[in-house]
Amino acid sequence: MPTTASAPARRVLAAVALAAVFTTPLGAQSFDPAKDSPLTLLTAPPDPIAYLERRNQGFSLANAQNWAGAEPILEQLTRDYPRDGVNWVMLGSVKSRLDKPREAAAAYEKAASIIGWGDAYNARMYAAANHLAAGDRPRALELLRQYVFDDHTLLRQRLYDLREFAALRNDPEFRRITGHPDTTGWSRTEGWRHDIDYLYEELQRTSPDYRGRPLPAEVTRRYEELKRRVPQLSDAQLYLGMSRMLAPMKAGHTSLFQPTGSRYLPVRFYVFPEGLYIIGAEAGSEPLVGSRVVTIGTLPADEVMKRFDDAHSVDGPQVYLWQMAGLAATHVLAGVGAITRADTVSLVVEGPTGARRTVSLATLAEPPAGRQDRMVAPRGVPTPLYLSRLGEMHWELPMPEHDAMYVQMNNVNDSDETLAAFGRRLWTVLQEKKPHHLILDLRHNNGGNTSLYTELMRTIIAFSRKPNHDIYALIGRRTYSATGNFVTDLERWANPVFVGEPSGECCNFHGDPSHVTLPYSRIEGELSVVRWNLSRNVFDERHEMVPHMPVVLSAKDYFAGQDPALDAVFRMIERVRTAERSR
Repeated sequence: MPTTASAPARRVLAAVALAAVFTTPLGAQSFDPAKDSPLTLLTAPPDPIAYLERRNQGFSLANAQNWAGAEPILEQLTRDYPRDGVNWVMLGSVKSRLDKPREAAAAYEKAASIIGWGDAYNARMYAAANHLAAGDRPRALELLRQYVFDDHTLLRQRLYDLREFAALRNDPEFRRITGHPDTTGWSRTEGWRHDIDYLYEELQRTSPDYRGRPLPAEVTRRYEELKRRVPQLSDAQLYLGMSRMLAPMKAGHTSLFQPTGSRYLPVRFYVFPEGLYIIGAEAGSEPLVGSRVVTIGTLPADEVMKRFDDAHSVDGPQVYLWQMAGLAATHVLAGVGAITRADTVSLVVEGPTGARRTVSLATLAEPPAGRQDRMVAPRGVPTPLYLSRLGEMHWELPMPEHDAMYVQMNNVNDSDETLAAFGRRLWTVLQEKKPHHLILDLRHNNGGNTSLYTELMRTIIAFSRKPNHDIYALIGRRTYSATGNFVTDLERWANPVFVGEPSGECCNFHGDPSHVTLPYSRIEGELSVVRWNLSRNVFDERHEMVPHMPVVLSAKDYFAGQDPALDAVFRMIERVRTAERSR
């Protein structure tokens, strides 16, 4: 999902695409049954084909930046069929480009009365920008207040940096609206307390579950206690305390990122059934790979993990395991009480033979390169298939020996080959190879953009409709966000067999976060503003997809280069094939 906005005229087409994800326009939302005749709901252009042709022409001209050519056509469209809010959005965009801000603002406000004011089309923001350009500062501020506090936009702080609102940057009311207070002269205690207040207020403003009603009592209790204890706590403890304040929300995409100044252990952690292990290391620390972590600093590893879990807001509990890579940050370790100094950290580790030793690791000023929350191939053994091409967004491999096609999708995003193009090409490959089993590996996929997977889903659905075709979906703790929507749709439309660990999210969960920067500490984070539910049952309260064939990856199997989940699929396929041969 886009996380920023640009000039009203330039980004209208992106806004139109965004709307398809957030909401489906209901039409005639501006109809007032107390004033309007119901017969007005039955008006239509006299020639629907001519109307469609004009609409396509007007949109094409706007796309080609032929603003003067598009303007009269769009004006005609809004007269012929004023009920279509997208026509008004396009007209507002064109009017803005033609330096007619008053007319542009009026078009955006008309669009908003039909299809909504908020982030789906950002109509209120675009109207405010054009009112400001026309010299109507009070109306611009009024619309921005409504956009932030009534529409709960995810763009609050980003508004400050948009050049369309540059003239307002010294305005105290604009700074309040956009969350950019003047911090000059604040003491440390004042600054941290302001940050805690701001985070609490933003949580109330953005949460799709608690708008207009009190936050959970435990959130408020942790908030009040943390504010009271500010003078006694270190920066690291305050950082983790604010994360603990968020945790009772039980909402994904609601967290604080590692603050500036944190240092990092030169190792990569992963949780297996046997405990917390080191699966990767920087130069000089490679001998630690394969070791189980017994203690970190002064605390047992299990206690560190429990305290860290208490500072996470999640939908599905499997995410607690995924987030353990964050234990490599010294702000986290100091916050949970495991360490008192950040330049070195002591670990007690247990090697493959069971022997234990204490090591002291010098920390790094910057995190190691790459996503530290992603698995890496084990050393000293052949790289297993599921870890062989993690740098690719999506790829496929025919497996004729299993009468199968293996497909790995590692993000719901585009690469050199868009996800839509991959979905269409995969159908051609399936038609050519004619496998009876499709294996979808989603274990590394932590999300992206829900609107991008439509073509791939169509291919999967078409494959599933053929006789004797089976789909196996490999899922796990990192199957998250847009991939949570993907597995929900997969269950609804293609009836797969889910294999592996429960997913990080599915069905009924939080997403589409608003970026937040705390004014004093400058700690950044995100707060969810949307609750998704694509389930076939609107009352579905599941937050994780539980596998039909549960398989857990042990440390022993991982370091040996084994993939028990894929092996289970192969055994199941062979059982199906044997049964079919015996008929």
